[in-house]
Amino acid sequence: MNHRIITIRDVAERAGVSQSTVSRVLNSSETQIPISQETRERVQRVAEELGYRPHPGARALSGKGTGLLGLIMREVNDPFFAELIEVVSNVAKEEGYDLVLGNAKRDPENALALRDWMLDLRYCDGLLLCGDLQESAEDHTFLARMGRDHRLVSVSRGSKQLVRNTPSVDIDNRKGVFLALDYLAQLGHRRIACMNAGRVGDLWERLEAYSEFMQDRFGGVPEGYVPLAENSYKGGYEAARHLLSLPTPPTAIFAMDDVMAIGALGAAVDMGWAVPGDLSIVGFDDMEVASYVRPALTTVRQPMEELGREAVDLLLRMIDGEVFSDPWPPHLFLEPELIIRDSCGPAPDK
Repeated sequence: MNHRIITIRDVAERAGVSQSTVSRVLNSSETQIPISQETRERVQRVAEELGYRPHPGARALSGKGTGLLGLIMREVNDPFFAELIEVVSNVAKEEGYDLVLGNAKRDPENALALRDWMLDLRYCDGLLLCGDLQESAEDHTFLARMGRDHRLVSVSRGSKQLVRNTPSVDIDNRKGVFLALDYLAQLGHRRIACMNAGRVGDLWERLEAYSEFMQDRFGGVPEGYVPLAENSYKGGYEAARHLLSLPTPPTAIFAMDDVMAIGALGAAVDMGWAVPGDLSIVGFDDMEVASYVRPALTTVRQPMEELGREAVDLLLRMIDGEVFSDPWPPHLFLEPELIIRDSCGPAPDK
């Protein structure tokens, strides 16, 4: 079936008027020659009957916003970002905007191509860039090109290398890590391992905070307790198997996110370790699935609703031309919360 896009020419032919008349009616433009009320009503009725929708770029050129916000994601199949997409979409809808989703597939060049399509071609009024990509922390050119017209907000990209002079919204990663590790220490754990996802942004900040805590509280990190692992269920599973096979295995594992923590839970079960009797596991994010795995996962909650709302609000303020007071750029850090469930217990006597 051919679903041809309805154009302004189709509306004009059906209504028996010129294309310029259709444009003036639908854009509510001032005209030197008056357009009768009967003609206006006929044009509007035909446009509705045909299902005509103005091209977003044309709306932008007429001085109106497109009514669209762009959301460029690191990867759309990441469970955390899948939940964030839903939140941002709902918040944008409340503000009268629809969402255009772009999947960067972890590649900065893909993100730049999406940015050029969404902003330079005026398809979107502004952009949210979510998650780290395969980018160098020392390379300043990517962010400079992404945010060159100041309609870009970074979301969940950390607070240092990946935001720089870009307005941003994120969680206080350091505080979240300290909440989790202090809880484990209170339970008597000293041999606490951490999985290194080998990435910049949020996950790097969590690794830094882990190293700082272990140094200050216990004098350092035991050898072999920070294995490099893919940020996935499989990565968490394989890293946990490695850790539990060490001559002196950890009594607790802090996972960079819930995905890796759930993978670690699977490895512990397969190796015959009781959680939390033999091993405690803490995640980060508090995805919806965290409360349904068994044992239910203790984790650091990111306030997802607030994260999406603050990001959209900041972007809309920039689109409206609000002048922000110093310091520029604005960086918003949201408060994490430790959610205690069933995957942690007292350190075993061994």
